[in-house]
Amino acid sequence: MILGRVIGEVWATRKHAAYEGRKLLLVTPRLFHGPRPVPIVAVDVIDAGVGDQVIVCVGTPARLASGGQNLPIEAAVCAIVDRVELADDVGRRPLTWLEGA
Repeated sequence: MILGRVIGEVWATRKHAAYEGRKLLLVTPRLFHGPRPVPIVAVDVIDAGVGDQVIVCVGTPARLASGGQNLPIEAAVCAIVDRVELADDVGRRPLTWLEGA
């Protein structure tokens, strides 16, 4: 799972039938390992919007959340986050938190 913020929508005039009636959202990861992350495209299954902080499932969980196992879906927005609480020792972990991302 990935914690991220929706930064936009992706519009496609031609797309696979599995995407019909679904929004494609552009999500920037907020909590991650390594160098600065690249935004990912995720299918919206919960009616999230630009500016929402969300949890993105990837792989098989994303396909199951979207309604099937044989769909061409790699990432799906599965939750809108209301609040994040970090432990006191978060500064000692090798993670980067992007404020305002």
